[in-house]
Amino acid sequence: MQDTVSLVRCPDYDKRNIRKSLDAVLEPLGGITAFVKSGQRVLLKPNLLSPRPLEQRVVTDPVLVEAVARMVLEAGARPFIADSPALEPFAKIVKVTGLDRIAGELGISVRELKDPRPIPSNRVALFKNLEIAADAMEADQVINLPKLKTHCQMLLTLGVKNLFGVIVAQRKAEWHGMVGASRRTFASLLLDINQAVNPGLTILDGVWGMEGHGPSNGRPRHFGVLAASKNALALDMTMCRLLGVSLEDYPLYLAARERGAPELEQDAVKVLAPGIEMPLVTDLELPQLGSMEMLPGFLTSFSRRYLVSKPVQDKKACRLCGKCVRICPVNCLEILQNRMTFDYDRCIRCYCCQEVCPENAISFKKGLLAKVLKGIGR
Repeated sequence: MQDTVSLVRCPDYDKRNIRKSLDAVLEPLGGITAFVKSGQRVLLKPNLLSPRPLEQRVVTDPVLVEAVARMVLEAGARPFIADSPALEPFAKIVKVTGLDRIAGELGISVRELKDPRPIPSNRVALFKNLEIAADAMEADQVINLPKLKTHCQMLLTLGVKNLFGVIVAQRKAEWHGMVGASRRTFASLLLDINQAVNPGLTILDGVWGMEGHGPSNGRPRHFGVLAASKNALALDMTMCRLLGVSLEDYPLYLAARERGAPELEQDAVKVLAPGIEMPLVTDLELPQLGSMEMLPGFLTSFSRRYLVSKPVQDKKACRLCGKCVRICPVNCLEILQNRMTFDYDRCIRCYCCQEVCPENAISFKKGLLAKVLKGIGR
């Protein structure tokens, strides 16, 4: 049976345009009532990474979140908005985005995901001791509301990656530490989370997104689309193709291929995109980072220092706030004598430090391997 991915044009975040586009993108899927029923508790899971100004396009736009909440209310269900940022105060994020005001006007709650609970054992799951927020497990339905962004570790953050937000707060960093340097293993973790949460509907905010050094310090880019599907992985694979991204470079694709996921085949997914030219873009700026997985184990220390890309401090931009130190899952950063120091032998290149830096003061020094691969067109 084919999965369906629906795409429509949406030029901006005008409330009328957003509602019109939402109705259009959900119509081929049966409309909102195909996913929520009267009386159900429905978790709306946006990307609430950090309290940046909306024009930086770091978070799912609150106009979209509000419109989806209104649709769920009209269906007679009981929505609530929730996420669990890794480091930033949740109350500050919802205030900056205006979601606290929106929730108050709608008479619904907006709250931080807490109270981790173990998921039921699953023979397919690679990670057997996974815990996710209780609200995500106990909701009658989950509507996943990701933002279209590039990602310095996973290349893209779309539907499946957005569900990493149901891992509670600092436990995200713990998982990065446990998974280590393997992007494909981290992608397998994301697949297990997606399977555990099993969102009934994913709606991608691609009106404005981010390219370059996402998910927080990239450059805003206008894409002008909304996308929706019952299947988050099918949506992600479709968007990867539409963005002109090579699937072989996408860790989520590689991990899903190892599992034999049917969503990877183009003929297994029906794409409905009236009036949208394919590909959507041909010049998306992606982060180009070397991978330690390509190298033999005995070269690990040497490669981490010289061959693969590494995070470096921009001394002029850095305010020494210490957020990067607190988020690092392997404790490889220190502030010594008013400067950041990196232990590159321990660094696993998860780029959490870059993700949480509010000043864009952590950049990347390309390693020799990344330069060579770029030179030969890889």
